[in-house]
Amino acid sequence: MAAVDAPVVPVAAVPSEPEIIYKVSSEEGTEFKVSDGALRMSETMNAMLGTNPMTAEDVEKNEAIPINNIKAEILELVFKWCEEHKGEPIPVDDDTVPKNVTIPAFDEKLMDIDNDKLFHLICAANYLNVKGLLNVSCKKVALMAKGKSPEELRVIYGIPTDEEDEAAAKVAKEEAEKKKKSEKDAEKKAIEAPGAEETEEKADEKSDEAKEETSAAQDSGEGTSSA
Repeated sequence: MAAVDAPVVPVAAVPSEPEIIYKVSSEEGTEFKVSDGALRMSETMNAMLGTNPMTAEDVEKNEAIPINNIKAEILELVFKWCEEHKGEPIPVDDDTVPKNVTIPAFDEKLMDIDNDKLFHLICAANYLNVKGLLNVSCKKVALMAKGKSPEELRVIYGIPTDEEDEAAAKVAKEEAEKKKKSEKDAEKKAIEAPGAEETEEKADEKSDEAKEETSAAQDSGEGTSSA
């Protein structure tokens, strides 16, 4: 007798819980909506959220999670990266193992920004402990420096020359001297202003009058006591 395949009984799919979306605000107060999985790419945020994430109702009634020292334009880049890479393994800190970091196309496009923004992106990734983003952003900086002369690196990273440093120091010194002179001139004008001496004399006269009145009152009190 030929074998008969057992009938396939469809199993109803178990509905999954919708992913929690958190509210996070930047230094300026700009609010972002970020998924639980994306936020947990940041070890700093993962530690704060703990193992028991809030419910959708909790998130709705609570204020946004503040990140007060990162500007909105940088925080947006961090969250874009986290949303793209959520669920991926987080790199382990192990200095004994050489890091072979490759920059995916998405990351390359995300980091197609000026050097100032790239610097702040690295700082944000370090502060929030987003290791994957920190690795690729540092790799980009290393590639930018590869094969460049000291003068080219100066231009790329905005490093001032010795002459520029000296010029900046000279300008700062001159500004400080100008401010000091301006304060002295203002003080001198206040002293030499018309009526300044007269006002001072009147103040002295009033002080003398007050002393005389006090002395007279004391003498009067002593006379009454004697009577």
